[in-house]
Amino acid sequence: MRLLLWVGNLYLEQMRHAFGLIADAERAIQGQDGELRGKVRLSVPTTYGHYRLPALLQPFMARHPQVSIELSISNRNVDLVAEGYDMAIRLGELADSGLAAKRLGDEAVCLVASPDYLKRAGTPQNLEQLGRHACLPFIMPSSGRQAPWLLHVDGQDIDWLAPARMLVSDDVLGVVSLAQQGLGICQTYHFVAQERLNSG
Repeated sequence: MRLLLWVGNLYLEQMRHAFGLIADAERAIQGQDGELRGKVRLSVPTTYGHYRLPALLQPFMARHPQVSIELSISNRNVDLVAEGYDMAIRLGELADSGLAAKRLGDEAVCLVASPDYLKRAGTPQNLEQLGRHACLPFIMPSSGRQAPWLLHVDGQDIDWLAPARMLVSDDVLGVVSLAQQGLGICQTYHFVAQERLNSG
């Protein structure tokens, strides 16, 4: 009986010590006054970094003046552990099961082209016609392969590999710039194209 009691007391002391270390770590992160402080390294893709993140960062930075952010805006998939990033925002499923992920949401995509291009080449009405147009697909940095376009055809969602004479890599916003200049049709997030669509 004494042996069990001694083992139980030893376990209790070790647990108190472990929880004390956790509490110390939380205090170090938050500061003695409970305020968040420290540096956060964050990696985001160009679309999110240019169009979504600024509106989120402004109130966060105002609410937490002791937090500094080192922000990488790039479509390159970073190695969070090896490169020392705290967080990354990326499209798709999490491949590394040793990491935790949280879904931020679903974003609508659309096919866009300049009025000048559509005037010259016509507006495609179906997938067959779209396949004869100057499509501007993007090469995914994670795989080195062309990103399929997400389409809804005859009531079905499909992944379609657009035929292309021009492939864009590294900066996904490049396809939008090329389409805006009349070089073809691209697929992008609606939030990226919205301002341009509103202005014609």
